[in-house]
Amino acid sequence: MTTTVHDPVCHMDIDPATAAGTSEYKGQTYYFCSLGCKKAFDADPEKYLGKTDEHSHHH
Repeated sequence: MTTTVHDPVCHMDIDPATAAGTSEYKGQTYYFCSLGCKKAFDADPEKYLGKTDEHSHHH
């Protein structure tokens, strides 16, 4: 069984073994389906990561 990871930019599920690119940010490795997604993430990681916990702030 293959474990998939979530591309933080386009939200695709991808296999880390075949990911087009990876980035390290704050001690965590992120995987990307394409170099375009990696480039977008590298330019502004908080833009993509900030959305993961927005539900916990406003309720």
